[in-house]
Amino acid sequence: MKRRNIYRIFAPLCLLLTTACTQEGQEECVPCKEVRSVDVRLAKTPVSGLATPLYIFRRSAGTQDEYRYDRSFESVADGQMLKLPLAEMKASDYRFLMIAQPEGTPWLGMQTAAGTAFAAGDGWNDLRLACATGEAASDGYCGYIDMGGEELLQQGRIQLTLTRVAGQVVFDIFRMAGSLSQPQSVVSADVESVIDRVSKIVIEYDNPTTVLRFGADGVLTADGYASEPFTQTIEPEAVDFKVSLPQADKGLQVYRTDLRGSLRIEGAFLLPSDSQLQIRMTFDYYDTTPICGNDHTGDHVASCFTPKQLQLFLPASTAGAGLPVAADCFTVNRAGLRCDRIIDVPVNSSIEAEFGWLTN
Repeated sequence: MKRRNIYRIFAPLCLLLTTACTQEGQEECVPCKEVRSVDVRLAKTPVSGLATPLYIFRRSAGTQDEYRYDRSFESVADGQMLKLPLAEMKASDYRFLMIAQPEGTPWLGMQTAAGTAFAAGDGWNDLRLACATGEAASDGYCGYIDMGGEELLQQGRIQLTLTRVAGQVVFDIFRMAGSLSQPQSVVSADVESVIDRVSKIVIEYDNPTTVLRFGADGVLTADGYASEPFTQTIEPEAVDFKVSLPQADKGLQVYRTDLRGSLRIEGAFLLPSDSQLQIRMTFDYYDTTPICGNDHTGDHVASCFTPKQLQLFLPASTAGAGLPVAADCFTVNRAGLRCDRIIDVPVNSSIEAEFGWLTN
């Protein structure tokens, strides 16, 4: 998976008042009293290649009624002109919602709590954002803002803060001295990285979030989970059973350049989770003892060794809760080895693990 920074986007929308219908000395344009409007301009699009639909919710001005979905503009581009009737503005409070994601390949959809299509007249509290499998994408942003119609007329500007919807899970694996707070380089000159001799890494994500709702504070909150896990498979390239890093096209990076052999695995992008996520990592590797009896010339090949597996559970199976995932953040899982390679763990060592947050 290609590495991308996680960041926030500020997309100001400009509202310009139009008065083109009437001019001094002309007869009054009666229809203009009813349909006079404002022009809405999107100052800039957040990322190129994204569709940027704008959804409009309304309620009666000055009330505490629930906002209801009124209409939408398919994709608001820079400089596009949109109109809001003056009479409607004076009588309404607005909630403007934007969901920006790749044009032609959207992965996040709007639906009701019951799973039906979200339609005009549906209430804000019934709005859900859904992703079928829970496997999200890096490019997907949303944000909303509340403004009264009179406020729109006075200020002439909407400013939306669009934040990446998904978070990414990453796994840092390194040799440690006494604890996770004491990372160190691999010791043996014959070891290239902690995943030497590993032929495949399978990461299973269980209970990923598939449905989000907006909480009372506006934060996206988990509201549904996948019934089946999804998997991510990585096959490192090795030379003489040694895995050199980085291999960016496979999502394998160096954790820290000052720690020789250390590894960062770029995991999946996921919707925010309230500590429900369970992860199982399976490492397929070749044992170090040849079973071929040296009955051939040349170096040993893969068939000379017994294939084995090692599994790592995050969090530990004894933990009371799963892993949290936050929007616009990395969930960093650190695994410390008391040896050079992860394949040595079942023999003479153990793994110490924890998770933390990293924003970028």
